[in-house]
Amino acid sequence: MAQPIATFTSGNIDLLSPALLLSFVIILVSIFARLVRVRQPIERLPAPPNAEYIWGHERSIYLDEPGRLFREWTRVLGLVYRIKAAFGANDVLVLSDPVAISYILQKKIYDYHHSGVVRPRVARLLGKGLGWVEGEFEHKRMRHLVSPSLSAENVKAMSLDIRVAACKVVDDFENFVQLRDSASMVNIAEWTAKATLNVVGRVAFLHDFEGGASAEAKEILHARRRGVSPAAKYIGLLTLMLLRRFPVLNDLPIEAIQSQGLAKLAIQSGVAHELVRRNQGVVDEKNGKDLLSRLLVAHASGKITREELYEQISTFIISGHETTTQTLAFTIYELSRNASIQERLRAEVKTFSLEPTYDEYQTQLPYLDAVLKETLRMYPGLPYMERVATKPDSIPLRDMVTLDGGEAVSSIHIAPGQVILIPIMAIHRMSHVWKDADVFRPERWLEELPATAQLCSGWSNLLAFSDGPRNCIGMRLAIFQYKVILSYLLQRFRFEDAGMDITLKIASSLQAWVIGRPELGACLPVNVELL
Repeated sequence: MAQPIATFTSGNIDLLSPALLLSFVIILVSIFARLVRVRQPIERLPAPPNAEYIWGHERSIYLDEPGRLFREWTRVLGLVYRIKAAFGANDVLVLSDPVAISYILQKKIYDYHHSGVVRPRVARLLGKGLGWVEGEFEHKRMRHLVSPSLSAENVKAMSLDIRVAACKVVDDFENFVQLRDSASMVNIAEWTAKATLNVVGRVAFLHDFEGGASAEAKEILHARRRGVSPAAKYIGLLTLMLLRRFPVLNDLPIEAIQSQGLAKLAIQSGVAHELVRRNQGVVDEKNGKDLLSRLLVAHASGKITREELYEQISTFIISGHETTTQTLAFTIYELSRNASIQERLRAEVKTFSLEPTYDEYQTQLPYLDAVLKETLRMYPGLPYMERVATKPDSIPLRDMVTLDGGEAVSSIHIAPGQVILIPIMAIHRMSHVWKDADVFRPERWLEELPATAQLCSGWSNLLAFSDGPRNCIGMRLAIFQYKVILSYLLQRFRFEDAGMDITLKIASSLQAWVIGRPELGACLPVNVELL
């Protein structure tokens, strides 16, 4: 039998235990990094106090409620400042200034790539598809391939299929509610996940996920739950700290990291092959407007490889339903705790004697629009956005910033490699902009909004769909299916408070966990009754 490596011990303490060795290595790396670090242009910016020597500010950020510390620091330091990164990595530039954000996302996005932390995570979670590619030429090439299938015109043409797919899951949910114990709580996110997956499967990939009940659907949804659970506990801290300094960890068999990719692997090894096998050779090159048809035509003409085909399929199946799942679930959770808002929204939906048309959903349901915007303001799918500069740049600002030494500047000079963090959730909840920022109040969107200069320039002055050339390409489909699914649910069910408070965590996207009930995993609890 192989003998273990000899260790020195003192009593029962193993002085060379893996945890102790890792701690020792981390300390050495942190010390060495500070000794060799080159001075950064941003080092004269203000920074919060109380940075830890090893962890910088990052451990505090990711152990706290998402966005809370950024809001506090913004209140004290202003819209532009820096934070100390863990393990002696270079300081991170934090931007909440709307002019600076628009400059990066609208004008210079191809000079600001996903960071070394984010890009491998995108590949694990979704695949090396549209959200993963970098560079102007490659991104525009891929976006051009798929954008016609997600245009407003095409979403309108698919509206009947979207309704049918949504109705199937709502019917199943009605049967579930009738048979269940009326006193038991429902995790509504499990049902919104089935609904959005069913819609995306039908309209984008010509596939029937059977309301989330097919074997492939169950595998995808189960893999996603498995990926979220360990991730919510460990990956927020691990990713943004350890992976920034030790990128090699991306490739090691660490469960909390690799479990993020379970849903992608389930799709690429299963349903993606079936989709290609079943439809290859029968695609109508002129009339096939769905996403799968466009991808198959591109593959047949040599524009994308077989591997790229599978990567795009997994990217759009996961991204096409993941964030809308959470947005719907957060909306229903808030409606369950705000009965008057729920009743007002239900009354608006019921003003139509027939089901609203596509155009009516877009223009004739203002309170539904307001509820959607308020949900995205409070619960953006991605609470943070992280980019890294590939070139030297000077980022313009709306507000002057005072540097160390008293100099006031209207732009920030940065060097290549500078990591930039845009704290989306904190921006959406800044109290000096939104006043009662932590209150779910859709009426604010029907009143006079804050001054335009205080707001970002994304959809409805929010960053939930990002902004500029790399904004969410599936935004129109996401908004329409959200409205259809929520309208169907409100016409059949009343949602009531389950009496369970939640805490928010980041696990690839914003997730909710019931306080004191970790065994439930990611969960948005509501009580449900039939109308």
